[in-house]
Amino acid sequence: MIPLGTQAGPVESPFTPEQQKRFDEGLERAIAKYPPERRKAALLPALHLAQDELGWLPEPAMAYVAFRLDVPPARVREVVSFYTMYRLRPVGRHHIGVCNSISCWAMGSEKLLKRCSELLGIRPGEMTRDGQFSLEEVSCLAACGNAPAALVNNFSYVENVTPESLDRLIRELREQPGKEMAKGPMPRLPDPHLHAEKQGMPQATGSLGEPAVSTHPEAGSTERR
Repeated sequence: MIPLGTQAGPVESPFTPEQQKRFDEGLERAIAKYPPERRKAALLPALHLAQDELGWLPEPAMAYVAFRLDVPPARVREVVSFYTMYRLRPVGRHHIGVCNSISCWAMGSEKLLKRCSELLGIRPGEMTRDGQFSLEEVSCLAACGNAPAALVNNFSYVENVTPESLDRLIRELREQPGKEMAKGPMPRLPDPHLHAEKQGMPQATGSLGEPAVSTHPEAGSTERR
């Protein structure tokens, strides 16, 4: 895990040469949107760029982003573990997030989540054996006017979802290669059988329904409790 209080230093890039070129170009554009003394403000877009290339954010990727923006590595991990849009572990090549907001719930999102589980043979927080799909219950997608809604691969919104359109979506995704996940040191995670399956349970921050990360200042790490 990334030690608390450690300043970013030279670290090895987690990218291939082709990925590095795309990351560098994107980072340059992101930093250019802020005053020179505010380059650290590009942290969120920089993390998106890294995740777009690798599929998730392993520790080496977080450390590299910290180095490039001169941000303490622990600060980067705090940001990554706070926002559900960042992934702390590999997901399926096609990652489906079903919204659980009040509007989507009222329009039947709970049934859609159950339907997804039946079609894919997995529960929220799990990935299919072939690595093709993963499923997650997510907080508000800001699409209340077209509820129920889902988010595919962090970018594609699917609104006014019905059981029929959900079936069609999954059939279409099965025919697409999807995003390959980068290899990397796996984080230490809690019991994989712990799932936030019910709408009545609070939605945890973090990745794939895992509990939120809390820090242990006395231990000098951001290890999960």
